[in-house]
Amino acid sequence: MKKYESILTVNTPLFRKTKQSRFLPHFLISLLIFLFLLFVGYFVSFLIFQGSEPILREIRIMSEPVFFFLMLAISCGIQILVFFSWVKFIERRKVETLGFFKEGVIYRYIRGFITGIIMLAAALAVLALLGMVKIEAVNISSERGTGIMSAVMVVLIGWMIQGASEEIMIRGWLLPVISVRHNLVLGIIISSSIFGFLHLFNNNISFLAILNLILFGVFAAFYALWEGGLWGICALHTSWNWAQGNLFGLEVSGSLYGGGSILDLETFGPGVITGGNFGVEGGLIETASLLTGIFILYVLMRRKS
Repeated sequence: MKKYESILTVNTPLFRKTKQSRFLPHFLISLLIFLFLLFVGYFVSFLIFQGSEPILREIRIMSEPVFFFLMLAISCGIQILVFFSWVKFIERRKVETLGFFKEGVIYRYIRGFITGIIMLAAALAVLALLGMVKIEAVNISSERGTGIMSAVMVVLIGWMIQGASEEIMIRGWLLPVISVRHNLVLGIIISSSIFGFLHLFNNNISFLAILNLILFGVFAAFYALWEGGLWGICALHTSWNWAQGNLFGLEVSGSLYGGGSILDLETFGPGVITGGNFGVEGGLIETASLLTGIFILYVLMRRKS
């Protein structure tokens, strides 16, 4: 029991810095603040998109990858700025206290990026062994190969901003604020559930997909706790989405995104296993992958503690 308590503690760099906040509200107030900041970000993005619609339309005609990059960069970049502004001007603490510490930045980011690709590749390998996935096309071997490589790298930058935005909002702000004000278990449960519920209106959503998204929230919380910051989980989140959509040509949380893909894979068989039209994230293969990841991180945290 003591070992369990020593792992689920707020005595980590990520949470110690959160204590610098000018105030730490009750979790219900924290949820209202979170929703308010989310709305502000969406509203500002909406105004920008409305005002620049003719320009964006022309950009989309000229280059789909650049258009997709701009959509991610603007919408998610605004969310980041909104949460950064709240932390700096309302809570009166440094932005780095959200988990962006200076030690080992490059190493942690690369490690997280590679981990995300390995996790997805492992899930696809299991599907391949079950005979439920096949390669439809290898796009870099075509005449458009050079263009595809350039396109997916442009889109990668957009995914970097998108992955960071969700981690800043959920694991950088909501999780630590609730955990420090109350306790870590409540912080993980609420932040992971909110992460799942934010995807309720995604295309092709299902109960299992929501469950897996909540499990990803738990996994991401454990990763941030183990590492003591956000660099690694931001990179993992980025590579996971990018690899699904632009490396393997699969759905990302229910939708096919633009920018092209190096490979085009097709899954077939029971949707409850493969994820169906939601993508790998909506299947039991992903459930097993996330539970394995959570267990491994738990073991790592035990050793570390």
